Amino acid sequence: MTAKCSFGFCFKGSRTYVHGTDIYTQLTEYFGSGIKKIDLAFHGITVKNLSFYETKTDDMDIKVTFRCQLENGKRIKLFGIENNTNVNCRYEYMEEEIVRHSSVDRTTERISLITQTEYNFIEHIVAMNKALLENLYPDLNGKWYFTRLQLPYPAAMENINSLILEFKSNFQFKLTKTAIFVNNENLGYIYFSLIPKES
Repeated sequence: MTAKCSFGFCFKGSRTYVHGTDIYTQLTEYFGSGIKKIDLAFHGITVKNLSFYETKTDDMDIKVTFRCQLENGKRIKLFGIENNTNVNCRYEYMEEEIVRHSSVDRTTERISLITQTEYNFIEHIVAMNKALLENLYPDLNGKWYFTRLQLPYPAAMENINSLILEFKSNFQFKLTKTAIFVNNENLGYIYFSLIPKES
């Protein structure tokens, strides 16, 4: 079976897994600016490079599912699995820079971007949502992971005057849902899961 597309990655900062923001970026760049109705879901930690297939088999260890609609109306569904190529590079990522340029309001359960940084849209919303959850639930012993994104249209930071995330719901910390507001319009939802630390 031939892969629809394959991507090579570098680890972000000190991480030892492929970051969801980079997977999103590679996929959206591959399909181009006309895509919409994005639904990206992560099913496990990825430590190798990824290949994406249009069909799945029973023996696939699926790490990522990606759905979107192309500019011509065609709907795409892909299944991402680790291939046999290792990630052998790393680059600097100062997530705290985004957090420093944001403000959390625990009363409204919102985080707002005060000043844009050099990072892209997906990096902003993932860092901001993690900071929001850590502020709302400071006593939890675990690590937050980006697990899903529902986005009718991709966004670019150069078109954003206002970026606000608002916490919506928590399903026993197995899945949290946060609304994304761009220029005061609800653009979609981002989901995180808490993985408890081993005692």
